[in-house]
Amino acid sequence: MLFRISLYVSLFLFVLGILYRTCNWFRREVGKGGKGTPPSVRLTSAMRGTFKALTSKRIFYLIKTLLMDVFLQLRILQDKDDRILWVMHILIFVGFMLLVIMHALGSLLTQALFSDYQSTLNPFLFLRNFFGVLVCAGLVLAIMRRSGLKKNRVRTTGMDSFVIVVFIVIIVSGFLLEGAKISSSSIFRQMTEDYATVANAGEHKALEAYWVAEFGVISSDVKEPLPRELVARGKEVHEMSCASCHSRPQSAFISYPLSRAMKPVAQDLDEVGFPKALWIIHFMACFVGLAYLPFSKMFHIIATPVSLLVASAGEGKEDPATEATRNVIELDGCRHGGTCHPECPVRQMRQERINQTHPFEPEVDFLGGKSWKELGCRPFNT
Repeated sequence: MLFRISLYVSLFLFVLGILYRTCNWFRREVGKGGKGTPPSVRLTSAMRGTFKALTSKRIFYLIKTLLMDVFLQLRILQDKDDRILWVMHILIFVGFMLLVIMHALGSLLTQALFSDYQSTLNPFLFLRNFFGVLVCAGLVLAIMRRSGLKKNRVRTTGMDSFVIVVFIVIIVSGFLLEGAKISSSSIFRQMTEDYATVANAGEHKALEAYWVAEFGVISSDVKEPLPRELVARGKEVHEMSCASCHSRPQSAFISYPLSRAMKPVAQDLDEVGFPKALWIIHFMACFVGLAYLPFSKMFHIIATPVSLLVASAGEGKEDPATEATRNVIELDGCRHGGTCHPECPVRQMRQERINQTHPFEPEVDFLGGKSWKELGCRPFNT
């Protein structure tokens, strides 16, 4: 019940935030183009322009932009003095997106691609740890840039720190949760009750002995050293009932060592509900991140790709209403990253006025009535 309520609340806030931020694209004005144009006219113009771009030869240019500037984020490499920024973005973006696709949405997306998908099978066990390591590496680089390497260039706010903390909690709790589940005897018993075909108590004990020996389960009922005959019998039961859904967890190269590190206290942790507590922390952190995304700096994950695609679709002659909307979207994509060239006039003006601006609703027109192009600023994916 807690999971479902939290999910629905976070989804509601996420959708509400996205609608609010996108509505501002058609309500705000940046520069002189299309000034005074009603939002409804700008929305209609944008839809008409998008449809025209998608049904013309410009579709191929849009696909190229999507591949090169959104997925590969090659635009960031234009900043030759900060190549570490590209590495950081790729690690976090690729790692987290693949975790979402192949783990969080595994039953919907991955299972549609692989009919035999089970999160407890390889290569998914290995990949889940691998993608988590990519995100961790990206977060380490993000912290290093803000605390040392690019400290004078990167402006770190409380919002930035909160976002990094949310990511860290999601990844670390995920590793710990999987490690706790590997050694948990209560989760093993629940698994056998729900899925395994065990004829009697003798087979159940044999299966548990095999999982203690090969899967790292910590059990108070089965003590080591284990009789070979019992383990061999457990292997037969495992191959009949469990092998199609469970690979040995050693391939989870982060979670499995964590489970071994917790071995001395694993039984006590299991008895006090440690895996359940980790499960709640992990998913609550995910839901907090989802709900917070539209209201935070993380919105540039959406705004920057949209700004790049809109800029690609809008090149050439366009009506003032579309130009007005495009200016707002492009500025939204470039300014929320918080990392620009030091000489960028938009960055300088934003820093001068930042204390007068609400963090979620920057209403101040710090561009002085000029567009970002007139000021010499270019969209910079950060």
